[in-house]
Amino acid sequence: MNNTLAPFFYPKLPIIIGHRGAYNSAPENTLISFRKAAQLGAKWIEIDVRLSSDKIPVVFHDDEVDRTTNGQGPVDRFTLESLQELDAGSHYHTDFSGEKVPTLLQTITLCIELNLGLNIEIKPNLGQAVETVTAILATINPFQEQLRGNVLFSSFNLLCLKKLVNLSPDWPRALLVNDLNKDCLTHTKALECYALNPNYNCLANIENIKSILDSGLRIIPFTVNQISIAKNLLRLGVHSIITDDLESLNSLKNYKI
Repeated sequence: MNNTLAPFFYPKLPIIIGHRGAYNSAPENTLISFRKAAQLGAKWIEIDVRLSSDKIPVVFHDDEVDRTTNGQGPVDRFTLESLQELDAGSHYHTDFSGEKVPTLLQTITLCIELNLGLNIEIKPNLGQAVETVTAILATINPFQEQLRGNVLFSSFNLLCLKKLVNLSPDWPRALLVNDLNKDCLTHTKALECYALNPNYNCLANIENIKSILDSGLRIIPFTVNQISIAKNLLRLGVHSIITDDLESLNSLKNYKI
């Protein structure tokens, strides 16, 4: 375990975490999706954060706005004002027309209201790793007391995690990986990570799970949408499951091995 963390920063991880809110039930990474996750019984959600062109942390997954809004082009060409003029709900269903791209600040405020924990994936636009981390910390640090035990940062980007260690080592960190290689555990140790968040397909081999657990890391795989797979991973020692399908997998929230 990372001994540099202040005790109250240790994440109180639930068994089930809602991917981008309630991914299968509402438009991803929107306030309505976070509310829906809470309604479905989620205790934590996973979100993605990057910067608008005027350097405001916004909750948005892709590099470009095309897939999940009625706009076109890279996120980093939109000011916050222009991003929030886009419709971020209609792509999912017309019932969600007019849903907006939320800021990190709006999301934190809502999650405190709903008592939702946050796995914040840092997704910097190209060349913006340092300034993304700096802007996120400026937004979240005033809420340390309200968010104690309810935040975990994660990223595929090693520079983001290094900057997080340098600027605010108390916040817990996780390395995201799509495959397990000899460097994974080296990086997690160097970055004093609390957890490893692997693609669940990496964990087919029980020896892979054992090597991670033996290193003292928590394991939080993404994105598991089948109950049978989730149960098997939990039996093998995985700590939390990130899922699109909260409606089905939240039945495991009190799962006992």
